[in-house]
Amino acid sequence: MNRVLLLAGLLSLVACKGSSNAPDNTPDAGPNNPGDPDGGPGGGQAAACVVQTVLAERCASCHGAMPSQGATMPLRTLHDMRVSSSMDGRVSNAERALIRMRDNASPMPPAPHARASAAELTALETWIGEGKPLCNGTGGPPVTEVAEPNLLDQSTLFSCTAGVRSDAPTRIRRMNRREFTRNVGGSVERSWTGFSFYDNPLDPSAIEQYSSWATDETLDEATVELFLPVVGEAASPWTMNYPDGNRMERVFTNNRFSCMFNDANPSDTCKRFHLGQMLEFGVFFRPPTEDELTRLTAFATEVIAQEPSKSAQIRADSITRISNAAWMMTGAMFRREMGGEPADGRVELTSLELGSQLAYALGGRAPSATPSFVWPHYSAPLEGHLADVATSAKDGSLAQDATTTALIQKYLGGVDANQNGTPRFDLVQDYNEEQRAKRGQYWLGDGVAGFFREWLGYGHVAGVFKESPAATSRFEIEGLGYISSVSYDNLLTNFHPLEPTFIQQFDDLIARVVVEDQDVLAKLLTTRTFYVPSMQNAAYDSHKGLSHPYNVSEILPATVAGRWKTLPATERAGVLTHPVWLAAHGGNFEDDPSIVHRGKWVRENLLCGFVPPLSSVQVAAQVGAHAPDKNARRRLQEATAGAQCQGCHRLMEPLGLPFEIYNHAGFLRARDHSTSGGWTTPDGSSTLTSMPDPALDGPVRDAVELSERLATSRHVKRCFLRQTFRYFMGRPENASDACTLTQMEQAYDANNGSFSKMLTTLMTSDTWKTRRVPQAGE
Repeated sequence: MNRVLLLAGLLSLVACKGSSNAPDNTPDAGPNNPGDPDGGPGGGQAAACVVQTVLAERCASCHGAMPSQGATMPLRTLHDMRVSSSMDGRVSNAERALIRMRDNASPMPPAPHARASAAELTALETWIGEGKPLCNGTGGPPVTEVAEPNLLDQSTLFSCTAGVRSDAPTRIRRMNRREFTRNVGGSVERSWTGFSFYDNPLDPSAIEQYSSWATDETLDEATVELFLPVVGEAASPWTMNYPDGNRMERVFTNNRFSCMFNDANPSDTCKRFHLGQMLEFGVFFRPPTEDELTRLTAFATEVIAQEPSKSAQIRADSITRISNAAWMMTGAMFRREMGGEPADGRVELTSLELGSQLAYALGGRAPSATPSFVWPHYSAPLEGHLADVATSAKDGSLAQDATTTALIQKYLGGVDANQNGTPRFDLVQDYNEEQRAKRGQYWLGDGVAGFFREWLGYGHVAGVFKESPAATSRFEIEGLGYISSVSYDNLLTNFHPLEPTFIQQFDDLIARVVVEDQDVLAKLLTTRTFYVPSMQNAAYDSHKGLSHPYNVSEILPATVAGRWKTLPATERAGVLTHPVWLAAHGGNFEDDPSIVHRGKWVRENLLCGFVPPLSSVQVAAQVGAHAPDKNARRRLQEATAGAQCQGCHRLMEPLGLPFEIYNHAGFLRARDHSTSGGWTTPDGSSTLTSMPDPALDGPVRDAVELSERLATSRHVKRCFLRQTFRYFMGRPENASDACTLTQMEQAYDANNGSFSKMLTTLMTSDTWKTRRVPQAGE
């Protein structure tokens, strides 16, 4: 799959006087020039090359690194054109430039410089409509998907044109680290299952927004070198050797497997049964083809013939060796979305492919993934996790929307009634009974929970160092800074286990909102009911301040109901004011420019706006030294006041300033640094201007008011739907997805803000079920 990269290099500059005589003719015909009928202004990449030339010849002399002759911003690169306009933040510089170039009363370039030609204006308009791609100069086929989907016009993405079908090609997707862990019966942390999330090298690409994306993922030589030493753990359930409880009841209870363990020379029938089951329920998670089974059986015959003697351990070693070979077979590490026979340039995904796609999306694992035994429970029936998805895929019923809808309702999430001593049964694979009993009663499927962890970006919070987490909070003033600090560390590491971890508390809050399924986005942004840890059974200092990040010092009951706490309306409103989100997007010190990190996240993930990456910044991106008379707001403003900084910082700072009522670790500030070197009242005030939704413009008091305003915005809701589409489809949206996005919005609105209805609409759509046959070069 081709990837459109962002331009980082600079365009050559020309003198302002010289550019006045720039030729008005179009370049010679060619694959990337407008004179070519196949590569002219109608092609986004070709248009990008024309735009790049226009910038150099008509703009850069005045709109250079240091703008001159009245120019207010640099326009040297395609990056600069993608940034929102300082005159009107609802449009990009490119869109603003097009308006000015066509404005006869106030044209750009101004007289006496030559105006842009009609062909150049057409190229600029085309480039904007295509999502502002890079001029790659290859002359290859047009690429629909762009690496920066936030550059696409959102209103266009929700304007359905009848007859337009999703333009995304077939593909093969490599599983990621979490998916492999789940498939072989492992847990998210090292425990009794014998295999943890950390025991394989299958990290998704760091350059992509979501782990579900699968662009250019491979299993190269270096990855194989890291994978081979751990893949043997996947064989344990098939050897009758159950280290740490990772046992397969399918093997344990079925006598047909016994010949593979007991016979010195198992028959071909015996081996084919055992290996067929292994491939279907432990490697491919689909029925193997005859060729696949025959080849593995032949290899197994050779391995068993090499055994020096007959013993249970030697046979277990042989089965492990056979399993390792199975995991190296085509189809083990990769899953197909290739479809059946093409018709009119498209294919329908097969029933098995649809089952795999649905299982990974909802459960973060394959259909029939290996269960684990954690005394006294199994993490799934002997048929495996999501076994009914596998059954529906095999019998063809998954092609019916009613079947898919029922499976979504079952696996998206729910409420555990805490009966029979097994609260949160979905956690059996990861935690013991005592740990499960302390969690909230609402749960989400692994895949669904993964979307919220990745969209909100809090899964890494335990790795973000915080100096004096309670600094500037009331707990520091009251002399409880040490207690708050060690308790905060314990929330991250669970070194002295007592309550759910920080991340788990946030997971439970999100699950409650999603499972209740009413006005989901608005409630995510405004709820004041948080799952707060109890200190009722505190035994160490690291227990005595567990609720301090929520500004709660009272001792809450150590019950599920008692931990749900409604926080003051002036202090918290939704996920953006939750200590976990604030900490994940905060700096290391309380006066660090967390404003930038938090504002950037809001701009990109709730407004679907574009902020140029640091790779395109041409100045030192750092604030000055710490000082007692400077808070984070002042340090940042002093460092970014220059025009060369504000092109990007004006996109982030107004959205990040409201969060200054909290410190770097998410504690509510009781005070902040004063210019006198003393203390003053925390200030979260900000004024929003030129927002993509005019209703968002105006002053805001703090993050609480900002969150409440964001919750009412249609633009924000649409961005949320786009983020959902990206994660569950495993790719960025493009203009051809407009009908599906429109239908998702209609389902969400018609069902009172229902996340499940919106997701069901996606997972029963033509976009979900079909793909385009790739073009040459894709």
